[in-house]
Amino acid sequence: MPARGPDIRDGRPDLRPIVIASGVVILDATTKMLAGALGSHGLASAFVVPTQNADFSLGLASAPFPIMLALAGLGILGFGGYLALQARRGNIPGWVPALVIGGAVANLLDRLVFGAVHDWLYLPKVTVNVADIAVLIGVIGYVISALLARKVGPERR
Repeated sequence: MPARGPDIRDGRPDLRPIVIASGVVILDATTKMLAGALGSHGLASAFVVPTQNADFSLGLASAPFPIMLALAGLGILGFGGYLALQARRGNIPGWVPALVIGGAVANLLDRLVFGAVHDWLYLPKVTVNVADIAVLIGVIGYVISALLARKVGPERR
C-alpha cells in the first residue's frame, strides 16, 4: 500500500519536517548561547534571564539524571513516533511532530551535554527556551488538529 499523507510528493519524501525539527534544534542552541553571552556581559534584560533547569517539565518534576534521560528518550520515541505516524497518515500537519520532536531533542541534547536544560526567556512564574515553546506550539497544533478532525468527522475526510 503506498504511503498517504503529506510526507510523499511526486514519489519523493517530504523533508520539510526534518528541516523544521533541525531548525528548532539549531535556533534553540543559538538563542541559548546568545542569552548566556548577554548574561555574562551584564547585558541581559528583564526577559533574558539565563538559568539552568535540572528538573523536568518547567521544574515541576524531578528524577535522577539517568532516569530523566531515559524518560526523555522514551517520550521522544513514543509520543514523537505517534505524532510522526499521524502526520504520515495525513491526520495532522507535518510541522506538528517536527516542532515537538525538534524541541524535545534540543532539550535532551542540552541535558546530555550540560547536565541541565538552559532556559533563558523569563515569563511571569516560569523561565523557558525556544525548544519549550516549539514543543508547546506542536502540542497545541496536535490538540487543534484532533478537535477539528472530530468536528469534521470521518465521513468528510
